[in-house]
Amino acid sequence: MQPFRVGLCQVPAHPLERAEENWAAIVEALDEAGRQGAQLVGLPECSYPAYYVRDERPYDRPGVRPFAEVTATLAAKCRQWGYWLAAGLAVPHADGSLTNSGLVFDLTGEIRGRYDKSFLWHFDARWFRRGQAFPVWDAGFARFGILICADARQPEVARALAANGAEVILDLTAWVSWGRTMAELSTTQCEYLVPVRAFENGVWIAAADKFGPEGTSLVYAGRSSVYDPAGVTRFCAPADSGAVVTFDIEPMAVERPRRRPGLYGRLVEPTAGLPVMQALAEPVVPAQLSRRVAAAPSRPAWDADSLLALYLDQREQDADLIVAGGVPAPAGWEAVLPRLEAAVRERGGGLLFGAREDGTRPRDLAVLITPGGTVVHTASHGRGIETGESLPPVVETPAGRVGILCGEEGFVPEVARILMLEGAEVLAWTAFAEEPMTERIARARSDENRVYTAVAGPETAIITAPNGAPLTIAPYGSGLAMAAQVNPAMARWKDMAPGTNALLDRIPGAYGDLVRE
Repeated sequence: MQPFRVGLCQVPAHPLERAEENWAAIVEALDEAGRQGAQLVGLPECSYPAYYVRDERPYDRPGVRPFAEVTATLAAKCRQWGYWLAAGLAVPHADGSLTNSGLVFDLTGEIRGRYDKSFLWHFDARWFRRGQAFPVWDAGFARFGILICADARQPEVARALAANGAEVILDLTAWVSWGRTMAELSTTQCEYLVPVRAFENGVWIAAADKFGPEGTSLVYAGRSSVYDPAGVTRFCAPADSGAVVTFDIEPMAVERPRRRPGLYGRLVEPTAGLPVMQALAEPVVPAQLSRRVAAAPSRPAWDADSLLALYLDQREQDADLIVAGGVPAPAGWEAVLPRLEAAVRERGGGLLFGAREDGTRPRDLAVLITPGGTVVHTASHGRGIETGESLPPVVETPAGRVGILCGEEGFVPEVARILMLEGAEVLAWTAFAEEPMTERIARARSDENRVYTAVAGPETAIITAPNGAPLTIAPYGSGLAMAAQVNPAMARWKDMAPGTNALLDRIPGAYGDLVRE
């Protein structure tokens, strides 16, 4: 990748009946992006004719310009200003279908391809056809791909783009939002989901959003943003005004755990046969499933007595699962296991902790002790360690079905995703190093999989709900254990919006790029 300037057109939202106002704002923004020297420009999701199009034939409505005229003008702007353009449009097709697409024009105005939104949100599915491919374009200065709005809620989409060579991802979006005032409008996507997509894939993401209301209920967050490969927000536009954001993107190397496609076979298996489907079919009484999970930062050094004391203290406070941060462990650390196992058999609940074995071939281990036995898992992903040859298991515990995450496995979206597909209701993550993105990663893992996440690291501990909301956070550096109520029944509710399901709306047949070595 070479340094280049991206342009994000934050245009006002108008309903379909005011398509001409949409068009005027688009043309003005495209000219401004050209004046500012943008080389790659993004227009938000369904900038034209509108997002809420109501049926499959919006171009037949009075006041809506013909699609051929729209594309001809966009092509002319690319030639005039010499930039590539990814335009969020409702695209009609000869068979009468409609797609919510990013149409890509090169600097000569030639249409080089199209990305169709694959994770359709709410009423999208009433009139848009689902996409099933994740193309990447080479603009010379960078290879880029596109995702559209809710696609960021499915980790497979950005992951497939990165696997196909994308160095930059354009998020063409219409972030439906909330806020006490129009200036405070926000969304979970810009708060943590999109930054995590940038972090876990080591790519730049530039998001172009609309602002303001479309009709009487849809209101968009604005906040067109640029996120670097470390997940840091480099720029964020206001929520309540128009803007043409230009930002100079430069190569930035980050190191991430190596992907291991050979371990990801579950991702492409038909949904109907997955273990999670059996779990979702089980009848439950939510009032009988209330559980308590505690998470505690790790001690500065290995201390078996402190670990036992932590477990006993939290069991005294009714915790059904205690998650402790990982620490370097001395040779022979396993000698403490019989003491811990005896305590768990006597007092119940479960204890998860991390032990890093140093030496010529260091390993990160997660140890889960329950009354039914002990599981020792070697981390399958991580930098500078010897990795295990299998993904972590899902274990029946007094707190529900627990999926183990060890060390940097939490950074790898495939691992948590497969644990959900295996039926996990709680992700228990023991971390060995402090990472500024940990809270946002935990929230993303919960949100995208609709499960609880409990993570404990050296300085803090966090428990998040299936919708990504924090349930409790240990004050940084306090060493305090924090606990929260969880209910596994909530982890069986995978709906995100009417007609939008985190599990059932995955497209396993389209994820082949994720399992190719």
